[in-house]
Amino acid sequence: MKDTQRYYQLIAALLDPAKDGASVRKLLEVNSFQWERFVYISSNNLVVPALYLQIQRKGLKAFFPEELTVYMEELTRANRERNLAILQQMERLSECFAKEGIVHVYLKGAAMIGGSYYQDNAERMLRDIDVLIAPGDQIKAYQLLKERGYVEVLAAGLQSKTLSDYERAKHLPALRHPQEIAAVELHNYLHNTFQRERLKTERVIDNRVNGDIALPAPEDLLRHNIYNWHINDFGGVKLDVHFRSVYDTLVLLQREKGLKSLLHTDGVARQYAALLSPFFDGFHARFNWRVTVMKVKLQRPRLNQLWYHVVFGSTLFFQILPSRLRLFMKSGVYRKRVLQVLQKGR
Repeated sequence: MKDTQRYYQLIAALLDPAKDGASVRKLLEVNSFQWERFVYISSNNLVVPALYLQIQRKGLKAFFPEELTVYMEELTRANRERNLAILQQMERLSECFAKEGIVHVYLKGAAMIGGSYYQDNAERMLRDIDVLIAPGDQIKAYQLLKERGYVEVLAAGLQSKTLSDYERAKHLPALRHPQEIAAVELHNYLHNTFQRERLKTERVIDNRVNGDIALPAPEDLLRHNIYNWHINDFGGVKLDVHFRSVYDTLVLLQREKGLKSLLHTDGVARQYAALLSPFFDGFHARFNWRVTVMKVKLQRPRLNQLWYHVVFGSTLFFQILPSRLRLFMKSGVYRKRVLQVLQKGR
């Protein structure tokens, strides 16, 4: 557990397109790795297929246990098949929206595979299909999909919002079709309330690249990838990196080299890049307290857990508290459910 940073360095070297097989081989030769730990970290970061394909490309399969590469190969094959099915589902959704004049654009992983950014679409793991809907069309799109057989997928626990509550949220309730492979999230916004000005819905819709599958402009796709991890997923508070997000950034910058200037001109992007600098030569940072804390956390698991529970936990609590209080006062169903949970905890 104490050598998490060493595993991060290996994963980064494998994913980095600027690193050749020889440089990664040196890292493998001078270090010993517990492969269960490697799989655990890779799986949590959703990059097992990307790692396997990079291991292949860099000629490094002989340095990994056969049992491990067989597992990674099977997962990669399954993910390739899943992503092909997701692309076909996206084409059906696009056709459905186009017939009804609903302006939309795909986001995140759906946009990355839809835009053929990877050498092999198996590289990207994604849970669902995120679609940004133009203002005024969100409820229309939502009702359209329900008419086509999609049903709501509500989170367990205290989720008891009305549709009007979701209209003000980042996205509407997830929808799933019994004959489709992935759930669909229709987005009103790209960020939570306090950060919506950073990347507005209107900008991404206006800048979209239309085709069979509508995609964000490359700069908007990169901005959203960075902001989504650093802000929406609290990466800037956790002081950690997520290698799926990092790999998307690397792939985007490799194809759209002019976008690298964003890492110097945008404040959030600078912080994001600073946290990558210990692991990737292409990212640089002057002395940065965030980087120092991250390195210490990776070397001290107890401190890492303390940081997560105290700093991240309190930040998350105070950000969701106002909306939860409003919902508690407004919704009798939600209030009843909260009181039931509190009573069970006694």
